[in-house]
Amino acid sequence: MSDGRSLWRRSADRRPGPKPTHTLEDIAAACVRIADADGIGAVSMRRVAAELNAAAPSLYRYVGGKDDLLALMADAVLSDVTYPRPTGDVRTDVHALAEVSRAIHLRHPWLVATASTTQPGPRALVFLDRLVGALAPGMREGDSPMLGAAMISGWVAMFAARQSSTESTAAVGAHIAAMLADGDLPHLAGAMSSTGPTPGDDDTFTAGIDALLFGIVRARTDQPPR
Repeated sequence: MSDGRSLWRRSADRRPGPKPTHTLEDIAAACVRIADADGIGAVSMRRVAAELNAAAPSLYRYVGGKDDLLALMADAVLSDVTYPRPTGDVRTDVHALAEVSRAIHLRHPWLVATASTTQPGPRALVFLDRLVGALAPGMREGDSPMLGAAMISGWVAMFAARQSSTESTAAVGAHIAAMLADGDLPHLAGAMSSTGPTPGDDDTFTAGIDALLFGIVRARTDQPPR
């Protein structure tokens, strides 16, 4: 049972008894292997213990339960991130970080399922710090870029989750077009007919980031970010 303190701070405390056999990194790596192979639903204390050749009750020396496992694995996938060098240009830097995040979500489609149930780990906080720093030059003095960071992160996670599914953006567009023939949807039909060819995933992803950035920095410049 968690005592309310950060998992990573709790793990640093000295505990009585023999020296731990495993580390949080060992446990996180086992969780990621399981989720990548069989989905996040397969991650459990018992399954992780078996992966580590340990008894399930022994894991409670390290974690308080499945929520801690989810937190560990969500942070672990950021371990090999190479961050782009900041340029000081809001659009360039935010797009670069968004692409880093999208790539991680595409490699680990289960990641989106951890978003509402975990506390951010040290690596996740590094990413957030980078994203906040990238947005900061586009904000008015005294404004917080945290809302903008949350909006960007939400778009990335949502888009990557849809992209990981079997349907592409073009397929979704084709489905909507087919449905328009059977319904009285004049506004949607007009919008679809005026947009030209359905954009691909990369173009749609970029357009979404740009639309969010325009709203985030508009209060300062009234112009799209450059």
